[in-house]
Amino acid sequence: MTSMTKEEREALRIKADQEIVRLGAMMPQCYTPENRDSMYTLIVIFLLWVFLMACLVYPGFVYAADPFAPAKSEIVDTVGTGSTAQFALLVIGLCAAGITGFLTKNWGAAIGGFVVGMIFLNVSLRVVGL
Repeated sequence: MTSMTKEEREALRIKADQEIVRLGAMMPQCYTPENRDSMYTLIVIFLLWVFLMACLVYPGFVYAADPFAPAKSEIVDTVGTGSTAQFALLVIGLCAAGITGFLTKNWGAAIGGFVVGMIFLNVSLRVVGL
């Protein structure tokens, strides 16, 4: 094993640095400040593609079991039609409509908001099966 002098080590280091700079200049620059937004878009599209491929390969990700199946009757009794929880939502909606009507003096919007809220409540309860 031969030992190198300090000047030889320095010359070898400079030569290695020059080679790294030469190789770096040959590589394309894929990330620059000008194309940052397009890079983010490509990353999001790639991650979405990976997720969709995972769902296609293993559909168990998509078809999950109902975690509330054992307590279905209890949930229907608590929040179903004619329950105290549904009555409380109706009363809260009426109070909110009354407060909105008094504060804004826009009774049309207050009553309309109450009607739309009740329609949304009834439709959403049907969607979840209550």
